[in-house]
Amino acid sequence: MRQMFSVLVPALLVLICFQHSNAEVLDNSTISTDRIEIAQKEAAGSKITLEEILERHFEARGGKEAWDKVNTLKFTGNMITKETTYRAAAIYKRPDMCRLDFQSGRLYFIEAYDGTTPWQLNPGLGRTEIMKGKRAKEMVDTCDFEGPLVDYKKKGHKIKYLGQEEIDGRSAYVLQVSLKTGNIDTYYLDTKTYLPFIVKGSSTIQDQTVNTTVNVSEYIETGDIVIPFSYEFIVDGNPSPETLNISTIELNKDLDDELFTLPKNPADLR
Repeated sequence: MRQMFSVLVPALLVLICFQHSNAEVLDNSTISTDRIEIAQKEAAGSKITLEEILERHFEARGGKEAWDKVNTLKFTGNMITKETTYRAAAIYKRPDMCRLDFQSGRLYFIEAYDGTTPWQLNPGLGRTEIMKGKRAKEMVDTCDFEGPLVDYKKKGHKIKYLGQEEIDGRSAYVLQVSLKTGNIDTYYLDTKTYLPFIVKGSSTIQDQTVNTTVNVSEYIETGDIVIPFSYEFIVDGNPSPETLNISTIELNKDLDDELFTLPKNPADLR
């Protein structure tokens, strides 16, 4: 189980853009009339720049004004695997703190970053420990509050627009994202909505790198913010994908910094 979480946790939050609860589930092609109209103004085959793609992507997620109002968030849901279902919870706090908890029966796993030190509760060892090496860098990437496609230059990332591609029957803008930590991911943004539906990258399992694919669906819109509520995780060499379904979200909940720091006895978030 430790190996499974080492793959899923870094992939889990690299895509997530969050929103209010009590939202309406929408198809990716019906996110917003205004947003679709913006996309339709771009004729097929016409040129578009990287900066235009990123600007429209952030607007599709709600835009700067809406995101500036969000300082913390918490979500809960279920991670479904071939073997069992895990309860999941994650909390974020600006600018770069986050914590993820997974639980099934007595098995309890935590990964967190307090803005300085990435750490984990290792269920195999029954104690907390500081992350090291590539896995530590992946955790830092996970805790980017708005994601790497927003203010990427200020964060020290590099993004290359690779052009348009047909994948799974959909037209996508393909972006290669080279993160400051050295990790590289490839984002596939729907050319109609500017929202990601596939992210390909890699993760670390016991000091070995494996290729991963995350399929994103069930985007939800409420107010000015849009998020995906369903994720499918595929790891090369593993015939059975895992899925994460988000059930609740809370914005601007009061979260003490101590929740993110390395404790002796981590508290259950649920």
